Amino acid sequence: MAWMSDRPKQGARRAFSRFDRRVGALAVLALGVLCILSLQLMRLSVVEHSVHRTNVERFLVTKRLLPAPRGRILDRRGEVLAADRASWDVLIAYDAIAGRWASDMARRELVAELGRSRWLELSAGERAAALLERQRKFDGILDTVYARIMEAGRFDQAELDRRLDAVLSRAARESTSRRQALAERETRLFGEDARLADIDRERVASQRGSHVILPDVPDEVAFYFQRLAEELPGAIEVEPSTRRTRPWDQVVFDLDRSDFPSPIRSSKPATVTLNGVADHLVGTTRSQVFADELARRPLVNAETGEIIDLGGYRADRDVVGASGVERAREPALRGVRGVIERQLEREAERRLDPISGGDTQLTIDIRLQSRIQALFAPESRLATIQQYQRGVDREGNPRGGPLPLGYELDGAVVVLEIETGEILAAVSHPTIADGALMSEERRAREAPGIFRPVEGVYPPGSILKPIVLCAAAAEGVVRPGEEIDCKGHYFADRNDAARCWIYRPAEGRSTVHGPLDARGALARSCNIYFYTLAARLGPERLVSWFMRFGAGRPPGTELGFASSDGGAFRGEAAGSLPTDAQLAEFKDRGDRVSPLLLGIGQGPLAWTPMHAANAFATIARGGRFLPPHFIRGESRAPAIDLGIPRAAIDAALAGLRGSVNDDYGTGNHITLDGGVREPLFGFDDLDVWGKTGTATAPLLALDGDRDGKAETRVRTDHAWFVGLVAEKGGAPRYAVAVLLENGGSGGKVAGPVGAAVMRAIAAEGYLGERARHGSGGVPTP
Repeated sequence: MAWMSDRPKQGARRAFSRFDRRVGALAVLALGVLCILSLQLMRLSVVEHSVHRTNVERFLVTKRLLPAPRGRILDRRGEVLAADRASWDVLIAYDAIAGRWASDMARRELVAELGRSRWLELSAGERAAALLERQRKFDGILDTVYARIMEAGRFDQAELDRRLDAVLSRAARESTSRRQALAERETRLFGEDARLADIDRERVASQRGSHVILPDVPDEVAFYFQRLAEELPGAIEVEPSTRRTRPWDQVVFDLDRSDFPSPIRSSKPATVTLNGVADHLVGTTRSQVFADELARRPLVNAETGEIIDLGGYRADRDVVGASGVERAREPALRGVRGVIERQLEREAERRLDPISGGDTQLTIDIRLQSRIQALFAPESRLATIQQYQRGVDREGNPRGGPLPLGYELDGAVVVLEIETGEILAAVSHPTIADGALMSEERRAREAPGIFRPVEGVYPPGSILKPIVLCAAAAEGVVRPGEEIDCKGHYFADRNDAARCWIYRPAEGRSTVHGPLDARGALARSCNIYFYTLAARLGPERLVSWFMRFGAGRPPGTELGFASSDGGAFRGEAAGSLPTDAQLAEFKDRGDRVSPLLLGIGQGPLAWTPMHAANAFATIARGGRFLPPHFIRGESRAPAIDLGIPRAAIDAALAGLRGSVNDDYGTGNHITLDGGVREPLFGFDDLDVWGKTGTATAPLLALDGDRDGKAETRVRTDHAWFVGLVAEKGGAPRYAVAVLLENGGSGGKVAGPVGAAVMRAIAAEGYLGERARHGSGGVPTP
């Protein structure tokens, strides 16, 4: 019976085994639950820590950004050209714009009025009806606020609707993008278990914040809306802001005309009002932030909405340099915002003050810039078509021309300091401000947005001849003092091509220059001399020398930039030179004329007025090339010696001096009725070197009756004058380039402007005290 005594023990063992398994299963289950909870804790505390931290801060921490003033833009003498001033912006909360604020305020007021218990006892229909009735009250309050905004901003309901709709549209786009990004992240991290339903409740920053509806208001308006903001919490905000001011946007100046050509001379100064002085150069800002800027330096993390860079760009609104120096110096001018962070739980506040952007000092003199811009004013009459520029025919009758008398010419002027490469003035006419006053048709025709000194591209014409001489001497294809015989035409077998400008048999003019050395050829601007040099050099060597003088590439003034969309280089134009394919085509088709035309600045080549001024400055430096620049105080690359013989430099300078000082020089005088010669550069205290040029221009659309619509197209020439100026007996100090679009004769049209520019340089004290004369009034912003 012993086996019977073992049965209880065996049953106990079986019972214990079942208990053991159950305990083990429970332990495994508990461990599994613990692992799940641990994973969830890890997800909340590590993976999604920043998200939840941001969500908590939304309710417990408020952050208010303080604007950072952009740095100032100054001229070479410290005059302020652009600076920020303190301002105020009135903002409306997104919830108010979207209608949520009125319903929230209605609910709060009803609950406070009835008590929570009574409110919960109402049926859903009763609550909805009560909310709708009370919401009308707050909608009416908002309508009153909007009416005050329209009154303060002086705009109508349509403009208000446009601003509000823009906010809603931007928020919708950001919300869609945010939901897509969150859905992709959740799916990537958690697969099918992703909590996609929560994503629809996620609000983007623009839906949580407020938006500027009324910018740049004065103090009294800001204080009024601040009082409203206190009465209507969560609907209105008033924030400190800044606005860009440009004191020289409008200038009044008394223009001295006592030294102008006698047909337009006057002893009485003309009071002119100048709009947009240097506005192309100083540049503009915009409030729109482009995608590449936002990606490069964002204010907030797109994933979490957390502020990561107080100097970064905000998606909804910001101030960004759009053109000119504002754009080129954006990183330096941009400041770092401040922030006021308030802990609601502890009622503590932390303030981080903003850091202003750095100042940028330019090389230009804004007063000189204003004096030169005044020369383009209609009251000046220097930059308009006049009868004295056309002259008279052999019978004494006034000559006609393609443009009507009084036609206002567009153009550019550059003043460059030779020793340093600093640009003292860069005038572009019309200005951006002038363009804002034009009709749409005229604006399209005159392109006021182009900064002509560095973006306007023109064929050089005869002003290229000194460069051709230097190239020929450096390559040894012309000897010092060598004479070349001008017979009126280059080819021995034909006289109807490659002719000198004075040789016109069809008009009864068979005049020739005869034997000329380099000085005489430049002074008389003899085409045959430079055809000969071009033929000896060959087009390939000639083009390579143009490149050494800076042609065919951007001037390098710090304004150029590569567009973010991968498009063309902007801000500066490279101009154009004949390509290898074009040069090969000359040979393939047996073209004898086109290679010669390069020697007088004609054919498939073009450059900017800045190129022209710097090419002449390079000669004046003894053949050392230095890129021109607008920004002061930065290190520069050393000048490059082009290896031009000193004898060639001296011959070029002698020819340029003869061009404006010798009676036969093409830039010496203008001829008036009766054959009276009037000197262009009759300066007692200044030395002048210079070269005129007349270059074929594209067909011009002409508005004959000035109704804003072009009826005809006419063939014209661009007028050039490029020169050097110094105190009497000194070396050249400043290079001046003048370009008048469609002006015709370089000597008669651009020459007088060049002389007036040199007087302006003297009037501002750059050429010694003795040279101060004919200064007129002082430009006043």
